[in-house]
Order: sequence, then C-alpha cells, then structure tokens
Amino acid sequence: MERPRTKGGIDKLSYPLLADPSLKISSSYGVLDKEPGQAFRGTFIIDDQGYLRSLTVNPPYIGRSVDETVRTLQALQSGKLCPAGWRPGRKTL
Repeated sequence: MERPRTKGGIDKLSYPLLADPSLKISSSYGVLDKEPGQAFRGTFIIDDQGYLRSLTVNPPYIGRSVDETVRTLQALQSGKLCPAGWRPGRKTL
C-alpha cells in the first residue's frame, strides 16, 4: 500500500484491505486450502446490510482483475440490469 501502482504497489485505498495471517477468515469464507494452509484468491463484495452481493474465487496461481471488481461494484451500485462488459454511462438492460 505504500508503493504506487506504477511501481508494483496498490497505492492508497479508499476501502478497507484485510490480511488473514491466522487463516480464520479464509476458513470461515470457505476459501482455505487446508493441506498447504493457503487461501484461494477470494474477492467478496458485501453490502452495508451484510449481504454477499458478489463472490469470485480463483486458485492462488491466477490473479484477480481490479478493473473487473470495480466494474462489478459499479454495476451493483447502479441498481440496474447490467450486461457483461457494462461500464458506467453505457446502456443497461
């Protein structure tokens, strides 16, 4: 978080970022591969009422797309039916 994106970091965030060294969270969310004690790459979007709105889980060797996570969040916030590849300002269904 202390390194800019242009140098491989993630820079400052406007949302919380968690670490799970005890593996309690990954175990609770069902993304823990118990044998190696390693979590899969899980992205969870949870609304203000605590409802899970989006869930993506990838194996550790496949990265996640920040752009797709932001697009998913924007689509959720739009309250509309949004097709794949939708971006703010484009038509919804």
